[in-house]
Amino acid sequence: MKRQRISSKVVRARSLAIYELEKFIEYMHSVDPELKPDEAIVLASLTLQLLPEIFKENPDLVSQFQELATELKLKRSLHGVRSAN
Repeated sequence: MKRQRISSKVVRARSLAIYELEKFIEYMHSVDPELKPDEAIVLASLTLQLLPEIFKENPDLVSQFQELATELKLKRSLHGVRSAN
């Protein structure tokens, strides 16, 4: 099987996601300091699992994420224009 090269942008994005997940796990632990580390991780995982349903039940939240996605795409497009010049 051929291995695909992962771009540095994807590596940086994954690193950011992992960093933010670790901060979220710390937050979960702060909600209930009696949680063991593995329990805080499971609670964070359950929260991630529930996110699609939370989005379905909150159209305003979906709209906010769509706006953020639009901003990211606009930045990408503007960066591409600058790179081409």
